[in-house]
Amino acid sequence: MADWYMIVIEGSERDLRAFVSGFLADRGADPARVAFVDDVGLERESLHERLRALLHGGHHALIVPDDLATALIQAFERGGEAHGLRVAHRHPVATATFGFAAEVFARDVSTAIRTVVGALPAGVHATQHSEHEEEHAESKGVELYAPAHHYAYRVRGVLTGPVEGALNVRRRLADIEAVRLEPLRLA
Repeated sequence: MADWYMIVIEGSERDLRAFVSGFLADRGADPARVAFVDDVGLERESLHERLRALLHGGHHALIVPDDLATALIQAFERGGEAHGLRVAHRHPVATATFGFAAEVFARDVSTAIRTVVGALPAGVHATQHSEHEEEHAESKGVELYAPAHHYAYRVRGVLTGPVEGALNVRRRLADIEAVRLEPLRLA
């Protein structure tokens, strides 16, 4: 059994967000436990053709942990129709994968990236990971947009793991402006 589900909902995105916010508030649940796929950069091609077709034209998807999925679906069945919301599909997901890359010229930013990547949650692992750091003493004091920099740090990699852990890492990396995130793939 998967620990997470993708739930595809037919209806307005605004109404869906309001409904889910009310549902979570009613249960005292952390809003970060439910992810709207548009907010986490889901790669549409990672889903089978049926889901891809559904996500166009009034369909929106959520990634929800198992302990909330059944209750949320029941809430849609009880009160969703009054808000124009209907469950179109439920799909189990077990893992999430995404790539990331950055090129930075400040040590504090490279430290922030290393902190996130160096403290991965249980089950999340990096593959294709490479990083390179260089320092040029002769360029000390050069402006930020000059062709030469005193310090440069380049990193790239792919992170894979359980949905919750991968989403947490993705959110932390997204908070670092210099990090470029590739689309999220679910399996």
